[in-house]
Amino acid sequence: MNEKKLELLFALQEHPIAPAAALAKQVKVSPPTTRAWLEGLRKEKVYVGVQANLRVRKLGLEIDDFLVSIDSYDALTKVEKFCRTHPYTSYRARVFGGTTHGVLLQFRQPDAARKHLVESLNIMKDKGLLTSIRELPTLTSDYGSTYTRPQRTAWDSEKMTWVFDWETWWNQAPSKVEKPKLVPESNEIFELDTPDTKLLQELTLNARRKNIEIIQAMGMNPEQKGLQQLISAKIKKLNTEVIESYRVFVNWTHFDVYNTPMIIAQAKSGVTRRLITHLSNSEFPFGSSIRETNDGFVWSARLPSAHLSELIALVWKISNSHELLIIDYKHSQNYGLWSETFDTDTSTWKSDRKFCLETPMKSIGLM
Repeated sequence: MNEKKLELLFALQEHPIAPAAALAKQVKVSPPTTRAWLEGLRKEKVYVGVQANLRVRKLGLEIDDFLVSIDSYDALTKVEKFCRTHPYTSYRARVFGGTTHGVLLQFRQPDAARKHLVESLNIMKDKGLLTSIRELPTLTSDYGSTYTRPQRTAWDSEKMTWVFDWETWWNQAPSKVEKPKLVPESNEIFELDTPDTKLLQELTLNARRKNIEIIQAMGMNPEQKGLQQLISAKIKKLNTEVIESYRVFVNWTHFDVYNTPMIIAQAKSGVTRRLITHLSNSEFPFGSSIRETNDGFVWSARLPSAHLSELIALVWKISNSHELLIIDYKHSQNYGLWSETFDTDTSTWKSDRKFCLETPMKSIGLM
């Protein structure tokens, strides 16, 4: 990959839904060349899509995360099938390390549906599919979590390697950090209609498409009078009200990044705040996410092999104890918002037991 293509990929990461002409201007190549390169990178699966990150609470939803342990491969496939059929699954990935083998689960659901999910997990545990269930803090800024994106400046294209001095970076962290006063999002719920939910479904599946393509994916005729203008206006409104950002999914194996460790650490609150603040305010070169727990933090990152040991060494140095797990990136799956979960008659999200528990449990023979 030449330097300009790499620059284009990072520009796309910073502006995932920008038109090709805007990206071309930033990278200083022609728009036709930019479009050709983007199509080539997509076909080569250097990047595999752009998805909308939602302000879930503005939609009347919550995020629930669980780490479940599983003993057998047969049980693993059943749990993954449960995720495919559950109406509110947002993400799942296989996780392994030490004595832990299991799945990291995330659900984007109305609060009234949570009890059915918890009951489902407990049934799977009683039936022997799960050996343990561990809930993780919500990975949103409301709870003090933060994300980092890969930085192009850390990639040496000549040596094809990532350059980063971990010790220097940590020594530059502020020595004392006050716990920030988090400002929760407004409790005001955005009023949705059926076209809104269908649009959100498409934007959480793949937002980098022309509006005509999105309209066709919604099962509508783009030639219908006034429809393209209506959909453009709705997308603009959703971007303002309920879409927090867009994320491009880059296949970092093209850049020697194969490991996605997740470290669950016990650490002093001051250390945790110092780490989260430094990740938020400095140029950390790798894609990562970190969430604060009652007794420490959960930190996951996508790293090349040479830097995995550096991450572990840093956590070992600053924490009281830690557990190292590896997220199996190749066996992970993001799920878009499913428009069928919205009840058009009542203008609310479905949360009945049959829809949220019985149907997905039947799919794996437990109901």
